[in-house]
Amino acid sequence: MPAPDYATEIAALERAMASGELTVEADGDRVTYRSTSDLIAALDYYRRKAAAASGPQLRGGATFAVFDRD
Repeated sequence: MPAPDYATEIAALERAMASGELTVEADGDRVTYRSTSDLIAALDYYRRKAAAASGPQLRGGATFAVFDRD
C-alpha cells in the first residue's frame, strides 16, 4: 500500500471546507465526515503528517550559535 499523498488529501479537505461539503474524494477514495469538526480534525491530522514527513522543523524561529575556544 503506497504512502498517502498528503498534499492531495489536504487540498481535497480544504476544498470541502470552502464549499461546506462533508464528503471528500481524493485518490479515488470517498469519505463522508459526520460533522465539520470531524473534517477539521482530519485536516489537522494530515497537516501534522505532512509536516512530520518533511523533516524536523524549528519552532519559534530561533537561531543558535556555538562558540569554541581554540
